[in-house]
Amino acid sequence: MTKNRRRSQQGGSEPVIEPPVADERGRRRLHRVEDTAPADDPERPHESPVVAALSGHLPPGAVGGAGAIVTEAGRYLRQAARDEAPSRFGSPAGDVDESARRVWQIAFGLMVRRRFEPDSALAEISRSVAIAVHDHAAAGLPILDAEMVARAALGETVPVGDIDEGVLIAVHLLLFASLADELALGDAELDAIIAEAEEKASALMAVCEGVRRPARPGAP
Repeated sequence: MTKNRRRSQQGGSEPVIEPPVADERGRRRLHRVEDTAPADDPERPHESPVVAALSGHLPPGAVGGAGAIVTEAGRYLRQAARDEAPSRFGSPAGDVDESARRVWQIAFGLMVRRRFEPDSALAEISRSVAIAVHDHAAAGLPILDAEMVARAALGETVPVGDIDEGVLIAVHLLLFASLADELALGDAELDAIIAEAEEKASALMAVCEGVRRPARPGAP
């Protein structure tokens, strides 16, 4: 059943979860897998409902950051934001490599900083997190962990080092989707955020690989 858009309340000090209400606009995540173009549509070759493995590495010759999503991880995140991802529980069915996790982490940070100011009240953050957790109740997101991950993305020093990797992935995917919905982002805005995350992740991974790569014998 399609859920209607629920915005976070601006007042009050406790998280408030609004019950679904009739809204002729509906949520922007109305496009289900069955409503999308067929898998053999040449205009959408990457929208397959089955994902065997996910990577955030840019394909050879691809240039990230131009507003076009070019990685499997980026396309999966876009599907999650549109509520089209094969998994509804925050954990992709296939393998996920480090580059994919990096893309999702960076995209999540970009989305959080778009939604909140660095000095946003904790109650405001808590409300949005509570709505996201309620929205994706089947995933069983730990609400306190999700809140800390969001606060960390805003630059706050909070204990996130012990949070399970699977929980981090679920928060990055599902809270990203919820905040995109809350902001009512258009497709172009959503794609631009994900493409920027791909570019930043690629640059960061290139630096990390350069640091890890041992010097050639005889090199100065």
